[in-house]
Amino acid sequence: MRAPIVATCLTAIALTGCGGDKKSDGSGSGTGTGTGSAALPAVARRPLGVDAVKNLNYVYGAGAKEYEKALKGYKAQPRDWAAVRSACEETVKKDPHHLDAHWVLGEALAQAGDHAAAVEQLATALAGDWLRWGPGLDKDPELSALLATPHGQALLASNASMKAEFAAKVATGPLLLARRSTFKMPGIGTNNASTRGELYAYDGEGKRFLRVTDTDHELAAWVRSPSGDEILLTGFDKTEVPDPQKANDGPPLLARSWVTTFSLKELADTSALATIGKARHVHAGYGPGDQIVVTTAPAAGRWAAGTMTTYVVDRGSGKLAKTTGVAIAGAHVEMTFDEARVVGTSATAMPADLAPDLVAKLTPIQNDAAGQPMLSLALRSAGKTRLAFATATDPCADADDAAKPTLYVADTTTGTFKHVLTASSRFAAAWIDEDHLIYEDGSGGLRIYDAAAQRESGKIAERAGMALWALSPTSAPLCRKEPIIAEPDDGSELPPEEAPASTP
Repeated sequence: MRAPIVATCLTAIALTGCGGDKKSDGSGSGTGTGTGSAALPAVARRPLGVDAVKNLNYVYGAGAKEYEKALKGYKAQPRDWAAVRSACEETVKKDPHHLDAHWVLGEALAQAGDHAAAVEQLATALAGDWLRWGPGLDKDPELSALLATPHGQALLASNASMKAEFAAKVATGPLLLARRSTFKMPGIGTNNASTRGELYAYDGEGKRFLRVTDTDHELAAWVRSPSGDEILLTGFDKTEVPDPQKANDGPPLLARSWVTTFSLKELADTSALATIGKARHVHAGYGPGDQIVVTTAPAAGRWAAGTMTTYVVDRGSGKLAKTTGVAIAGAHVEMTFDEARVVGTSATAMPADLAPDLVAKLTPIQNDAAGQPMLSLALRSAGKTRLAFATATDPCADADDAAKPTLYVADTTTGTFKHVLTASSRFAAAWIDEDHLIYEDGSGGLRIYDAAAQRESGKIAERAGMALWALSPTSAPLCRKEPIIAEPDDGSELPPEEAPASTP
């Protein structure tokens, strides 16, 4: 397994008196000391991210065979740069989304001394997937000669600009999980498997996805730290699926899962990868003092959990140490192969300080035997002027409208509410700002509701599916009576860890 850790942060590059994105007028720029310096060559500005997450599945796309030839030339001793260049040019002709080919083509052009063309290819890859290449740009041994030239200095300046823009978009979000390709069930036995998902920052204005994590597309769920600057990432890369002919009630297990943390502020890893052994249930979150706490349990029948064991993760080494005195507090991940979810990002009861007469106005809510509202979601906006709430229903009930949960948005000052959607959805949701709510719609997509205008203002959809906090095999709520139904993996696409290395 290649360690699913996000790229290391690049120290900001300060270049005085140069504008990487501005056209040169050839006049140079003064330094104030009487010594002029020529303006750097222009690097065309490119939008960050991709317009569709499926475009990051280029490893299996139309240019895959051509790119294999490029890898062969790259691995030759000495490297066959002419073959690499030719193969990469053919790759990007067949698949312009193949960012690895753009990057390696840039390296090949740099070796040939074609600096302007090299920068064009490298800048394309940087803009498409900045966190993959941007932090290590100045350390690439194949680019050292290029970076010493004016074109290389312009690329470094453009990269610093991309970093600032990337950090700003990650900070403002929203953040979401998306798959690059459709999830497929692993085969019987112990096999490599993954969610095929990563975390992205969504640029609503440009309608583009900026990849925030690089986990070999193994990410299953994420949760913010109590401080909000760090996120905890959880995923898996190997499963154990029992043979139904031999194990009547045997559940699929997470044969190998992992947890790590990443700083959204510094764009850097904050802990080593911790590998978790075979388990049916894996819970992960924060304990006192931002300790990383993991709890695992074996199976007890098809759905129940056996005895829980708790570990604290050493951030420096990633080692797990058993403990009995520490517990997960606050929002945390609860993961099995069948379903991943984040518990605690929203309440399932009306806010205690909400006026009783206002609650009484929210007539769609059904009450339980104790007279309490039956909710799966109760989420108030930061300014407390809005409330999103969803009714709780039994996922095993008949799939008619009466059995499906319903999402509403209410004005907490008047008690008036608006029906938003009735669907077989978990209705995970988050307030983007005081008026805009983003939520899962049950079809593997996300929608944005404008509470001020009382209408839907946007939909974010990818065929392979997306979610806010956790990616499960199904987008609908899980009925804990029957095994999940998902298309078995036919072997047409290798899991990332079995695929050829895409970038030398």
